[in-house]
Amino acid sequence: MSNLYEEVKKHVVMSLRDKAVPQAEQIKQHISAVVQMQRQLGRIEEVDEAAMFRDILSQVNTWQAEPSVLRDRRHVNWLPDRKAEIEWSFWKRYRQYLEEEKSWPSTVTAKLDKITDATLGDIGNPVQHGQWDRRGMVVGEVQSGKTANYTGLICKAVDAGYKLIIVLAGMTNDLRSQTQSRLDAEFLGFESEVGKIHNSGSRIGVGLIDAPGQLIAHPLTYGSKDGDFRANKSANLQLGGSPLLLVVKKHTSVLKRIQTWVENQGKLHPETGKRIVDNIPLLLLDDEADNASVNTKKEDEDPTRINQAIRLILNAFQQKSYVGYTATPFANIFILPDEEDKSEYGDDLFPKGFIYYISPPSNYVGPAQLFGLTEDLDGGNNTTDGLPLIRNAEDAEPVFPISHKKELVVEELPESLIEAMQSFVITCAARRVRGQKEVHNSMLIHVTRFNLVQRQVMDLINVELVNMLRMIEYNTGAQATSLLQKLEKMWEEDYLPTIENVSKVYDDPQLISVQWKEVRAELLNAITRIQVRGINGDAGGALDYDNNPTGLNVIAVGGDKLSRGLTLEGLSVSYYIRPARNYDTLLQMGRWFGYRPGYVDLCRLYTTEDLVGWYEHIAVANEELRREFNFMELSKLTPEDYGLKVRTHPDGLNVTAANKIRHGRRMQVSFSGHLAQTTIFHKDAKIHEENLKETEDWLRSLPPPATEKKRVVWRDLPAARVINFLENYTSHPLCRQVEGDLLIKYIQKLLGFGELTSWTVALVSNSASTATPFTIAGHKVGLIQRSDNTPDDNSLYMLKKSNILSPDDEQLDLSEEQKTKALTDNITAFESGQTRSKKKPERPSGPFIRGVRSPQNGLLLIYPLDHSQFEKPFTSTPIIGFAISFPESSRGQASAIEYQVNTKYWRDRYGEEEEEDDAAA
Repeated sequence: MSNLYEEVKKHVVMSLRDKAVPQAEQIKQHISAVVQMQRQLGRIEEVDEAAMFRDILSQVNTWQAEPSVLRDRRHVNWLPDRKAEIEWSFWKRYRQYLEEEKSWPSTVTAKLDKITDATLGDIGNPVQHGQWDRRGMVVGEVQSGKTANYTGLICKAVDAGYKLIIVLAGMTNDLRSQTQSRLDAEFLGFESEVGKIHNSGSRIGVGLIDAPGQLIAHPLTYGSKDGDFRANKSANLQLGGSPLLLVVKKHTSVLKRIQTWVENQGKLHPETGKRIVDNIPLLLLDDEADNASVNTKKEDEDPTRINQAIRLILNAFQQKSYVGYTATPFANIFILPDEEDKSEYGDDLFPKGFIYYISPPSNYVGPAQLFGLTEDLDGGNNTTDGLPLIRNAEDAEPVFPISHKKELVVEELPESLIEAMQSFVITCAARRVRGQKEVHNSMLIHVTRFNLVQRQVMDLINVELVNMLRMIEYNTGAQATSLLQKLEKMWEEDYLPTIENVSKVYDDPQLISVQWKEVRAELLNAITRIQVRGINGDAGGALDYDNNPTGLNVIAVGGDKLSRGLTLEGLSVSYYIRPARNYDTLLQMGRWFGYRPGYVDLCRLYTTEDLVGWYEHIAVANEELRREFNFMELSKLTPEDYGLKVRTHPDGLNVTAANKIRHGRRMQVSFSGHLAQTTIFHKDAKIHEENLKETEDWLRSLPPPATEKKRVVWRDLPAARVINFLENYTSHPLCRQVEGDLLIKYIQKLLGFGELTSWTVALVSNSASTATPFTIAGHKVGLIQRSDNTPDDNSLYMLKKSNILSPDDEQLDLSEEQKTKALTDNITAFESGQTRSKKKPERPSGPFIRGVRSPQNGLLLIYPLDHSQFEKPFTSTPIIGFAISFPESSRGQASAIEYQVNTKYWRDRYGEEEEEDDAAA
């Protein structure tokens, strides 16, 4: 983009700031007026007014939902009484930077203003004397802008009077350095790294904006990789003067250095004998808060020690606030401190003061947008499709076997990886055609955790890239002709249909049509700029986007260092085949989530069907967690209520990483108001034969059914019958929400309260004329069709969209009065924005059905799944699955049952947790 283009755009955006939602004609008029003004000033550079219109229109079309929040009831918001007296200089400068330099829509900065105001009011008042301590958490989606959120909070906190800001920025030097550089540009306004000079001197980012007065804050850490906190470099800057900023790694040794430096400036407390800092308020921000709990063998990264070190720093201040930021809050909620002497370390880090859930703006692409989602989470087979950006990488397994070692020899790249590289070249070229020339373009390749294997992959990629470059540059010979024909075919058969399909569901005016001849003309410019870099401990390849103002075009090859917090600017093509089966690891691996203005239709994710299945599973769990949060906000519950609720949520059985649960930890689960259903099965004929036999024997033991229309239904069965079924059914260990001993323990506990005493059981049948007929225990049924989301996995049959339930089955035991109330409640929730449905519900969804069911009544649905529907049959008998719809218990959280977790338990079920190659630390 020309400098004039950016100047005109900046003026137009500023002139539109006072208009809530400017109309298209207003935008065009403002663009024409500003361009005309520049022409009168003698500026003759070309400005593409049509492209600018699309660019600005895509910004003003962006909206963001209100955040949800849970608070403790004792805290009084102090901000309204002080707001008028605070100048807000840091904040106003940052907001101007976001709108003018980062092209944020004013609607989104207004939302950020509102959220950070609310958060600031929830932490401590920095001018209040006496002892106070605030703990909170902010939950946002992966790559959705959490850093901007806490940067805004830092600006406002310093404006309000906080004197020390500590940011815990992950576990690696790269991530700490990246966060420091971001805060240099967006908070400090100058390079913290001594001697790093630009055309404008050391001033960068917000520092290039004229701000009222001289905004002073000093860094005690620096942008270089070795710029972490050192006490000897901080001797000249003491607490209590100008605001100080520390951006540090979550390493015990670093945290201990901070603790010592702080305590040396404190005064002896007469009662405890410890040194305490008074009247110098601390704001400690914990980025990727759940990552402090990652269990490793390295002493410096031991979760217990890190947790204690953070608390000791907080304990050294009379006035302090702690805010954790994360996209995977399950870990934070589950990890309760071991019984220990709180007088030594202070209170635990549980966010007892407040928890925010921040919905991302409408232009965010997350798990639900990319992988799709069941429409109402519980209401059957109506699904929303994901964006058509996923491509198959099944051919990678022979080259990179799942359990390969670091000695693996890689002689050639999989065809799908070569195709992904070709896609990256096409995407870079197409972005140039759309006018996106001086921008960053990144490709992620994550195929192994071993550095030795990564180096081989990098060498092969470099060879392939050079060959492609030569063929495109010289365009001679059969190989060059073949390559260009293939690229053209990819454009015509893949890119054009995808561009058309994405434009139907994703509202971005910048997604303009592009012709192959235009792309062909930019291929050489695109591929010439591409570099290959290794992102691991021994490669030394940092992604220095800031040092490439005209755009860094990079293929980044790495392992776990690519997966946690590290931002890949302009990421368009990802190649990811590393297996993982827990919620937080998979979410954090998803660097492809985020914002893709003007090129989302050019993005690609190459992965396996198994991983797609797991991500679809996660999308459902993620949405369930968000909805649970909204319900609890409406009930005005506190963070402690939420913590207990989430800790007992059945999804917690599936999603928490093995290494984040302390050895021997006693956990709780409650199925109150939940649906437990089989969504993952073995591919083992013997297990299915045994489950069918046990189910038939059990059904024959029941009294005659009440009806056999559509479904075979038994009513008013005692709980002992259902327990008998669960005792003899074999579920898959990865489907923990239907683990027999937990379900039985829960039912037995509620029987003691006089609940779940009467059960309805239904054998579900497929009434379609095409259904495969089968007789089970003398009852003729049509077998149910459910797609396999992991067809190439030899051991797992995972249901698509993680759902076995058919529409309407869950309400078969309700009275007409109950059905009416459930639908009325659902419509009320829809009208108040609590559900994600786009249209008014015509039938109630699961939570509302379970909300009206009597606590005495349970529902067991048995689904005989069609074994003959698969391309690769793995059993000759129907697959028996089931769903249990539990009513809400009148005992609330007292209905929860306990179970014990230990390392062996998780390893037996989930396998070993992989750790990054030692050299990559």
